[in-house]
Amino acid sequence: MDFSSLLAKEIAKKKQAATVIASKNEDDASGKKAESDTRRFIRRGDLEHAREQAYLAEKSQREEAKQLEHAKRRQQQQEEEEQRERKRKEAEQKYLERKRAREEQEELEKQKKRSKYKGRANTKSPTPDAREGTAEAEELAKLSALTEKDIVDRLRKLREPARYFGESDKARLRRIRRAEKRAETSDERIEELLASIDHNIVGQDIKSDQAKVYLQLEKYVRYLLKEWERVLVTRDETPDQAYATLAQTKGYLLPLFEQLRKKNIHEQIYPSLATLMMYLQQRKYRDANDAYLKLSIGNAAWPIGVTAVGIHERSARERITGQDVDGKLGKTSVQIAHVMSDEKTRKWLTAVKRLITFSEGEWPED
Repeated sequence: MDFSSLLAKEIAKKKQAATVIASKNEDDASGKKAESDTRRFIRRGDLEHAREQAYLAEKSQREEAKQLEHAKRRQQQQEEEEQRERKRKEAEQKYLERKRAREEQEELEKQKKRSKYKGRANTKSPTPDAREGTAEAEELAKLSALTEKDIVDRLRKLREPARYFGESDKARLRRIRRAEKRAETSDERIEELLASIDHNIVGQDIKSDQAKVYLQLEKYVRYLLKEWERVLVTRDETPDQAYATLAQTKGYLLPLFEQLRKKNIHEQIYPSLATLMMYLQQRKYRDANDAYLKLSIGNAAWPIGVTAVGIHERSARERITGQDVDGKLGKTSVQIAHVMSDEKTRKWLTAVKRLITFSEGEWPED
């Protein structure tokens, strides 16, 4: 193969490649011209708007999916709560049915016992049990006429729960009747006992006859409260705040009355309280105030109380803290601040101070 033939072949290849490139350029130019005829350019705002629309559509889809999930979860929780409530009601219903069956069984047994004594029912004079049953039926009929609010108020006044679990209305009325009978018996007994003694306290009885002094303290405190109420009623214009203070004082003194009835006042508080009331009866208000300060604040070096005054135990530690070496209250010392003992003690000590102020204003010192 000579050089001329190789050169001819290469020239032919170059011509063919140039022809293909020229045809491609013509096609591209025609396509661009056709596209430029339809739309020459795209605005950037249109692109941003399309992107925003796509984002909003995706966001709405996510929110719809989230709402569906929340709705499904709420429905599931509601179904679980309904199932628990249904189980609770079924358990309560079963309990009431068992209780009702037990009451019916007890009633049948009582009827069987009564049937043994049918012959006695035809006597002319009713038995004491029959009279008691008639009186109970009449009282229950009167109580059944009360409204729900009145029944709850009477139970609260008697310090009884408004309703026990599974308790019927009839059983609740019987509980009110029993509680009122107990309260009447207790109040009558206390009134008779207080009326039979003199409330004037003698200094010798404070140590020798504590049972008598306990009754005298309760009677004298009640006497002061009645006198305070009488003074407020007899005044021409008494502000509502005065009646509110009296009612609050009565509430504060309830724990003291309970301790006086049970005779369990602390051995450090009892002599100071009795001495205070004795001075109050004798119109020695300065001595009464001194006794009150000794009772409430105490006379220790730090009356609020100190847990440790040094790294070593000292023999005279109780003089500072009002406590024995083992940390308990001293049996013979009256150095502790009783106003800091607990909230109930603080309240009735405040009420005692109000009684001192009332007595000093109503019956001045001679």
